Amino acid sequence: MWLSTRVIRFFDDYEYREYTDNLGLPARYEIRSIDSWCNPHFSYSRNFRLDSLEQLWDLLDWLPNPVSSQQYYLLFTDASKHKIPENHPRLKLLGYDLLDIEGKSSLWNYRPWIGVLKPLVQKVNRYGLLTWSDAVTAQAILPQAWHNHPRSVVKICTLFEVLPLKYFQKIKSPSNITPVGANGRSPLQRAI
Repeated sequence: MWLSTRVIRFFDDYEYREYTDNLGLPARYEIRSIDSWCNPHFSYSRNFRLDSLEQLWDLLDWLPNPVSSQQYYLLFTDASKHKIPENHPRLKLLGYDLLDIEGKSSLWNYRPWIGVLKPLVQKVNRYGLLTWSDAVTAQAILPQAWHNHPRSVVKICTLFEVLPLKYFQKIKSPSNITPVGANGRSPLQRAI
C-alpha cells in the first residue's frame, strides 16, 4: 500500500475536458486516481510504501498537510493483497482504479474507453472511479478491448482518502484514551 498527499483535479480541467466530454461525463466531478498525472503529488510528497496500516498514522506527520478542497491524503492498495475494511473510521473509500504495467491508471491514460468499455466508464462515481464489480468487469475485458496490448493487463487498486483527525472525532483527553497495540499507544495517539 502507498500513501501520499495529492492535488485534487476536476473533469473540466483543461487536460481532461475533451476526454470527459466525449464520454459524456459531468464536469462537476473530481478526479481521484493512483496516477500522478491526474492527481499530482503536493509539495515534496511522493508515493510512500507502507507495509501495514499501522505505519500510516506515523507517516502522516511527515507528509505535507492537505488544504481542504484542494489536496488530500491518498492511500491506495493492491486490492488482491491488502484488505482494508471499507468502513474504517479514518478512511473514506473513494472507489477502484486500474493500475497498468507502467504504474499508470488505465482509466485516465493510454487509450480511450470506447466500445464495450464506454458503459463502464460512464458509470464512474463522483471521483472518476469504478465500483468493485465494474473494476472486475473492466479487468476481464480490457485485454480483448485493447487487442492484448501489454497495458491492458491491470491490477485493481482500492483508493481511500485518509481523513484529517478533526473530521475523525473530537479530540479526547488523554485520560479517556485506552492504550492498545504493541507500543501501548492508541491509534488516536499515534495520529496526533
